Amino acid sequence: MRSFLKKLYLLQIKKYFMKTNQLFSFLMLSLAFLVSSCSGSSDDIPEVNATSILITSNKLEVDLGETLTFSVKDNLDVNLTSTASIYFNNTVITGTSYTPSQDGTFAIRAEYEGLKSSSIYVKVNAVNTLSSIVVSSSSKEILLGETVTLSAVGNEGTDFTNEATYFVNGLEIAGITYAPSKRGSEILTATYSGLASNEVNLLTGYKQKVLIEDFTGTWCGWCPRVSYAIELVEAVIDASITVAIHSGSTDSNNGYYDPYTYPNGSVFGVNSYPTAKLNRKSEWNSPETSYVSQVKNLVENGGVQRIKNIGLKIASTLTNNTLDIKVNSGIIGDLDGEKLVVYILENGLNYNQENYTTYFGGQSVLSNFEHNKVLRQVPTDLFGDAITSGDYDTTSNTYEKTFSVDLFSSIENKANLEVVAFIVDSSGRAVNVQVSAVGETKDFE
Repeated sequence: MRSFLKKLYLLQIKKYFMKTNQLFSFLMLSLAFLVSSCSGSSDDIPEVNATSILITSNKLEVDLGETLTFSVKDNLDVNLTSTASIYFNNTVITGTSYTPSQDGTFAIRAEYEGLKSSSIYVKVNAVNTLSSIVVSSSSKEILLGETVTLSAVGNEGTDFTNEATYFVNGLEIAGITYAPSKRGSEILTATYSGLASNEVNLLTGYKQKVLIEDFTGTWCGWCPRVSYAIELVEAVIDASITVAIHSGSTDSNNGYYDPYTYPNGSVFGVNSYPTAKLNRKSEWNSPETSYVSQVKNLVENGGVQRIKNIGLKIASTLTNNTLDIKVNSGIIGDLDGEKLVVYILENGLNYNQENYTTYFGGQSVLSNFEHNKVLRQVPTDLFGDAITSGDYDTTSNTYEKTFSVDLFSSIENKANLEVVAFIVDSSGRAVNVQVSAVGETKDFE
């Protein structure tokens, strides 16, 4: 057949040159010849089959509740999405889309007529629903007259500060700020959409002060170092109260003579001079001039004033040789073994001071050195008188103690006297301290 067509084709070519008007026949025969010569039977055409499939997803990361849509193609770019089997976490799904019911990372693959795709991985993120709120305060410890700002945030991160309702001790307040009208401990809470918050304790307390007990002597050549360090402290904070406890001989012919020796000072157990104690229990590191921050950190935290649940108020009246003292102790909370200590100090005492340091001019003897804050008399026990429920004054809502003191004759100038009062806890540590000039009232701070 193929040979016959070739002969016919040649014959037509010959006729073509003889009869140009038979162009159409020539073209048709040429086409038939080409088809028969370029292709044999249909059995000679090779069949091309797909060798792999690929699955894709519209997203590779979704939140719980979102729907994923998949598509499947073979390597010949034939779309097999509707006929392939799609597996989500090894479980075949119905259709071409799927909505995960739990969070996590899952493998997805496809299968089609024995072909398996490589797995792709989809991350499903958990979506938190609002189930609780947390209330916060800009501060948990403040002084009377200060204000706190409240905020509320849901467990899923939404800020509900302006939508929440706030309460102090169960009573609703207006807005998001609160300024207590009295000292005490209060509970702050919030509600939103029927949800109740956690509780935040707010202390409206007293200014923390630090007691410095300077164990010194006029004969002590290194003691001016502590005196100078105290001046450095007073230059950076206004919350330190110093008591100079002199020790030495009362014999003017003795090399350790000190005219201001406190007679019972040995009970403190100090054997090395100078020694300075902070709040009675901590020793000020030496050289004290290099450790001003040790004192400062007792009343400040990162530059913020520390607050205590205990404060003191002192009032005194001097009549001739009698000093009447009234001390009110504000204690927020229950009594727990607290004791009150009261000191009477004298300022402006001039006497020569031995000096081995370079401070105060560096002279070996500081002539007529002015000694201040010198302990002269103690109306209470040196380690404190117990504060009891019987001391509670319902008018002031504080614990009140009064003293009528006959002043020692050794006191040089009664006009230069001060009263220091401090409270120690059950361990003997000074919790807070106050000072007042004689004849004046120093209120709670």
